Amino acid sequence: MLEKLQSAAPEDTAYFYSASAAEEIERGCIGHLRGDFGRSGEEFWVTWFPRRSPFETTAFKEELGKVFQAIGDQKVLKSRQHMLRFCSEHPEARIGGAWSTDVYGFCMQTQDHRYYLRCFPFAGDYNFYLYCYARPERLVEQQQQAPSTPAAQKKKRKRNDRRTQ
Repeated sequence: MLEKLQSAAPEDTAYFYSASAAEEIERGCIGHLRGDFGRSGEEFWVTWFPRRSPFETTAFKEELGKVFQAIGDQKVLKSRQHMLRFCSEHPEARIGGAWSTDVYGFCMQTQDHRYYLRCFPFAGDYNFYLYCYARPERLVEQQQQAPSTPAAQKKKRKRNDRRTQ
């Protein structure tokens, strides 16, 4: 069973937004879902924006489906009205410094991943973003397994080696 959404800590604000490619790699960003409830507030539209992440595996995709279902079970994503009700019950989840005072941030963690749900329960913009990240321990494991010389440098060396031969 997955944990319930928690109000995010203020220091996690950056995890609710896209960043530069380098920052997203450093944070272990796998991708994000963006969605809205359409004009009526009762529709459901969602789009996945992947990153080039080694963590976007079949296991991750299966887990993301379960996480999305668990969030849905809390009725946050049932409709815009349900989202508004959920956010209103958690005023501590307001994201400080956001473009509106009506932007809320929640998080959920699993053994391998962290999920950050940003909610805007009003018409006129996308209603939610769900950012997906590998947990810091997984990033450390990956760095320890990676070769010490970046692939781009290896390719350059090989090309240069051919020129000198």
